[in-house]
Amino acid sequence: MADKKMMKRAITVLLAICIALLYATPVFGAASLSNFMEIREYNGEFADVSPDAWYYNGIRSVYERGILDGKTPGVFDPSGRLTIAETIKIAACLHKGYYTGTMDFASGSPWYSPYVEYALANGIIAGAYKDYSAAAVRSDFATIIGAAMPDEALTPINRVADGAIPDVYESYSYGLAVYRLYRAGVLTGSDAEGRFFPGRTISRAEASSIIMRIIDADVRQSVSLQGPLTAEEVYKLAAPAVFYIEIFDSSDRQLKTGSGFFISSSGLAVTNYHVVVGAYAASVTTDDGEVRDVVGIYDYDRKNDLALIQVDVENCPCLEIADLTSLLTGATVYTLGSPLGLYATFSRGIVSQASRDIDGVEFIQIDAPISSGSSGGALLDSSGRVLGVTSATAVGAQNINLAMPISMINELSFDSVVPLKSLLVEVLYYKGYFPAPDFGAFFDITVFNSGSARGGTAFSYRLSDFTGDADEVIDTYTHLVEQNQFEHTGFWSSNGVDYMMYYNSQHGVTLLMGIDVVRGRECFTITVS
Repeated sequence: MADKKMMKRAITVLLAICIALLYATPVFGAASLSNFMEIREYNGEFADVSPDAWYYNGIRSVYERGILDGKTPGVFDPSGRLTIAETIKIAACLHKGYYTGTMDFASGSPWYSPYVEYALANGIIAGAYKDYSAAAVRSDFATIIGAAMPDEALTPINRVADGAIPDVYESYSYGLAVYRLYRAGVLTGSDAEGRFFPGRTISRAEASSIIMRIIDADVRQSVSLQGPLTAEEVYKLAAPAVFYIEIFDSSDRQLKTGSGFFISSSGLAVTNYHVVVGAYAASVTTDDGEVRDVVGIYDYDRKNDLALIQVDVENCPCLEIADLTSLLTGATVYTLGSPLGLYATFSRGIVSQASRDIDGVEFIQIDAPISSGSSGGALLDSSGRVLGVTSATAVGAQNINLAMPISMINELSFDSVVPLKSLLVEVLYYKGYFPAPDFGAFFDITVFNSGSARGGTAFSYRLSDFTGDADEVIDTYTHLVEQNQFEHTGFWSSNGVDYMMYYNSQHGVTLLMGIDVVRGRECFTITVS
């Protein structure tokens, strides 16, 4: 009987011990984010961390929990680059802290060796790094830190579609880690599009803010990335905002056609300057088949080949303007316009070069097909936002096409609108060569020499007779040539002189312009044929 009582007491004691251990486990570090408790108070220890700085809360949080210290006494160095060794130390502390409630590590030589050994033993890193003092890039940081935390500590709170992060695909070596942290609200991207910029180094301030969101689920952030649209979705979204434009002279004869698109529901629209130059009037045909008049023009930029026009329409669909600061070479793009009068022609390609400088003018180089009549059309990104204005194609080259960055319209004014015809300049024409403007008649300069040359008639004017700056005079004449429907078709060389070549297809007139020496005098020579 006594033995039974003793056994019963022993079982009771054992159960009590088990219950005590069960309830005591959280105190000693059951796996939980609550293990990351404050172990010290931040009292402004770092002189280089302002309470008004965006990173203040992050630095305070990681300091108070003992995860990250200052670079030197009194200095945190927020903009300093985090190293691979420091990243591994943080990951080891996060892992051990989450599972045990402590972040104690023995000292070692070099200082980071205990953290590296722990990270290797717990699968946080797959192998040794060649240079632990090297700066960690953002993809390194996401991979190492993400591996320190289990799925239950990074519960998804955001809808981030596969492929939705513009510069990271899940198939990348670090892709799954990045998407996991985005979906948990730990990472949110570095721009409006949610780009991660995996190859950039990461600052101590950035790292602190990210760590704060790992250890405190209450400060994780919401983000929604839907991913790129299908080609069909891009077309459906953009087509109602892109139009076909016709240009007419004073006799209501069609001079040329092109494309354009709305950037405001009020009818404010963008096209190329060379599309509307020389127009007496213009009309547009929209996606619904309606024909509407162009009320006038606000402003234009001849060098960058842009024009802001007003169309007689209200509550029209319009395109959202993209942020070009993060445009990447290789990105998928679409063109939408009316080449050769074929309304709403849609093509796909890539950005061959995000920033291409040609004679001091910046373009977006693309391989998406465009043709005559595409001028003024929209270059779209995979979300249907407008990146640029399709402007030119390289003659004789395969798939080398150019678009003017949409950001250039910020240089234009839309304070007031004037009729297209008010920009026309009255000119006289060379006899027998209509519509080539008579240079001498317009600038009141006498012809220095004339005669047959290069299959036509050459008219030479001494530069010394120009009353203004020679470059400005020639530029003004080029404007007149373009106003009269001459298009620049290339260059023609003769006797060591390069002539700009313009052609008016409607009248079959060719015009060459260049500076050469005639009878011992430097002249601006115009040859018409």
